[in-house]
Amino acid sequence: MRPLHKFAASAAVAAGTLATTLTGASAAHADSQDGCNYPYVCIYNGYEANSPIVAMFRDVTSYYQNTTHRTGFSVVNTRNDDTVWIRWTLGTMTYYDCLTPATQPNNSMAAIGTITGIKISDSASC
Repeated sequence: MRPLHKFAASAAVAAGTLATTLTGASAAHADSQDGCNYPYVCIYNGYEANSPIVAMFRDVTSYYQNTTHRTGFSVVNTRNDDTVWIRWTLGTMTYYDCLTPATQPNNSMAAIGTITGIKISDSASC
């Protein structure tokens, strides 16, 4: 059975990973954040959102869109009403983290693993 957990730094640290929350959007409407324009979800090559953007997603899907960006990534959700599920691996373990909409805290994350998929949901909560 795969572990399933919402984004929480303590859970990620307990799993032996580095997870941090990047700067969150504070406005009621997020136009952009860390170089990622609304309504995209951006993946950065590195642990910080000032790293180069390597992928951008905007389609709501019922499945994970496959993507692979190795060891060390960060993700920012600029969507106002949608959550984003991140599938990533570290060694043989697979993790699932949820990012809240841009209008709430925890709309970004960073980890030392490899991101393998992203699913944008029209749900406003994780």
